[in-house]
Amino acid sequence: MDLLIDLYQQGKITEARNKAEHAVDRTKRLQDEVDDLNRKADALTIACQSLWASVRTRLTLDEQMMLAKMQEIDLRDGKLDGKIATKKITCPSCARPNNTKRHSCLYCGRRLPGGHLFEKV
Repeated sequence: MDLLIDLYQQGKITEARNKAEHAVDRTKRLQDEVDDLNRKADALTIACQSLWASVRTRLTLDEQMMLAKMQEIDLRDGKLDGKIATKKITCPSCARPNNTKRHSCLYCGRRLPGGHLFEKV
């Protein structure tokens, strides 16, 4: 009887060890994704600051005008939430609905026409 209990416990220990190893691997992958997203966000921040500096000097705009335009764009979907709203588009190949954030159709794989410039990123 003790042998059966020992085998059962060993099986549970092995199962828990495997789950822990899987969790460590997943955590590493997710951390790599977060690091990559942070690098991309930094690059986009630098690009936006560069564009703003160029536009500001050439067109003599001020920060209030820029903030007002940002708010206007944010409100296009009816919500002031700091997000660009996605839209549904129909796949030109299979006529099924897709989200404008997708690069290809979820159903048939055909390349989808993009929405605005920043949805294509």
